[in-house]
Amino acid sequence: IMDNASWKSLYMNEPIEREGLLYTAEELRRYFELPDDEPDAVIAVCDTKDRGTDYCVMPIAYQYGQNYYIDDFICDNSNPDVVEARLVQKLLKHHVQSARFESNSAGGKIAEKVQNEVKLKKGRTKITTKYTTANKETRIIISAGYAKDHFLFKDESQYKNDKEYKKAMDFLCGYTMAGRNKNDDVPDAISMLVDYIESLSVGKVEVFKRPF
Repeated sequence: IMDNASWKSLYMNEPIEREGLLYTAEELRRYFELPDDEPDAVIAVCDTKDRGTDYCVMPIAYQYGQNYYIDDFICDNSNPDVVEARLVQKLLKHHVQSARFESNSAGGKIAEKVQNEVKLKKGRTKITTKYTTANKETRIIISAGYAKDHFLFKDESQYKNDKEYKKAMDFLCGYTMAGRNKNDDVPDAISMLVDYIESLSVGKVEVFKRPF
């Protein structure tokens, strides 16, 4: 019954400056079930685990027109072998068609391992990699507008028993622009997803009737 900022401040000893929150739970678009129609595409991005307490984060999005339903999350800071196996399992479960992995640090090797495992298990996912050079904080902030307009997250009632999805949403709605962040992997992954969607839209050809 308590909002995320109050809970973290009073009980988790992680005070958050409300005025600086980039995402708030109340402003996010929500859904209860995916549309009945087949999605235009199922895509994912993966912000790979780097070191220590960093999280590997992979949101999986179902595209319907200009809307992207975030139907699943990996948000895991387990050891690499466990996380890599889970990445493969999620990509297969959702029949993800294409995914982009961050290739910074060990990300390229992780992407290669996951791609090989998906192929062995007859999966359909085509994985690409991208080395990120842009400032992380700037990327997170400028991508938020698109995410708020086009991304739909599960209604809170739909992930009460899904600790991982809940953790991801807590991280997303706990990101502040007014101070240091203990964990920014989830908003970073959301910014990667925005960037990936924009890259996929570049170069599309529109067919129209000749005016004469």
